[in-house]
Amino acid sequence: MHSYRLLVVATSLDRPHLALFEGLRAAGVRVEVCFDPASPRRSAILQAFPEARFLPVRHRLDLCAARTLRRWIAGDPPDILYAPDNKPLSISLMATRGVPVRVIGYRGTLGHLSRWDPAAWLTYLHPRLARIVCVSEAVADYLRNDLRLPPDRVAAIYKGHDPAWYDGVPASPLTRESLGLPADARIIGFVGNMRPVKGVDVLIRAMDRLPPQAHLFLAGEVADSRLRPLAGQTAERRARIHFLGPTADILGLLDLLDVFVMPSVAREGLPRAAIEAMCRRRPVVASAVGGLPELLDHGACGLLTPPRDAAALADALRRLLADSALCRQLGDAGRRRIETRFHIRETIARTLALHQSLLAGAPEALS
Repeated sequence: MHSYRLLVVATSLDRPHLALFEGLRAAGVRVEVCFDPASPRRSAILQAFPEARFLPVRHRLDLCAARTLRRWIAGDPPDILYAPDNKPLSISLMATRGVPVRVIGYRGTLGHLSRWDPAAWLTYLHPRLARIVCVSEAVADYLRNDLRLPPDRVAAIYKGHDPAWYDGVPASPLTRESLGLPADARIIGFVGNMRPVKGVDVLIRAMDRLPPQAHLFLAGEVADSRLRPLAGQTAERRARIHFLGPTADILGLLDLLDVFVMPSVAREGLPRAAIEAMCRRRPVVASAVGGLPELLDHGACGLLTPPRDAAALADALRRLLADSALCRQLGDAGRRRIETRFHIRETIARTLALHQSLLAGAPEALS
């Protein structure tokens, strides 16, 4: 068992992070949580940690929140404070000035940081930040190389999942017939917030090179103004490209897909949507950017294509649509990848090792 105190200061906690802290508590860590009461996951967090405190943080220089946090910890500081969001990380570093506590931050994406940005010195470049946990090796390399952070301040620990979270029968199973598609339709899908960096425009152009029975389902908020006009440029595109909007039944959609696509062009840390697809044994085609090659084991668990290359993306999709055995092979390999290297138990074990290293004052051994 591991007996030390960990204080989590967060805006919210998604399912993998919440499972991580539950796992640490089960391993003997005394975990305390404070978070924003406006979190959409308030009920789930309080169910797991009913003694959690509320700490709204309005911005990175919220002195009221920093004073409240300091009052809570000054007399009895935790051994480690973990802040997975920018605003809580900034006020945590303010609140712990002169207090013997090791502060850990979290980084889930590439880019958007600069040594010339004063705001970065309130968080990831702050000299008192003990470690930054990165969601992938790609993010860790970005901080070491582009931000020139000391290598021992950065640790890559995958945000683990449990495939069992995504098992079971979907709430509303979808069929080709219920969607008005012919029985021989082949369905390609993307799930996520469709910002320009996600490369959905490349995917739309790739559809022109695929057989007529191929249809594209796009689920999520459309935050790229180019996409709807691009999808409506020709009658063929209008007939084969379907915007579904945000959907709560992601599992039902994933089960309908023949292929899941993540065509990002940059800054991809470790996309949850691709992990969910792998858990449901959907074959994945993804751009070779950010943490996606790590997730797909450099092509062993899915097909990788160069970013912004519509022709290469179409070739990979055509290959899978024509080979159902390869689809099954990659789908099974993807599921095994999450069951092993990307499982939540691995995240818990590596996080415990990181904390023990910090508490012992030893150099960071994780990469």
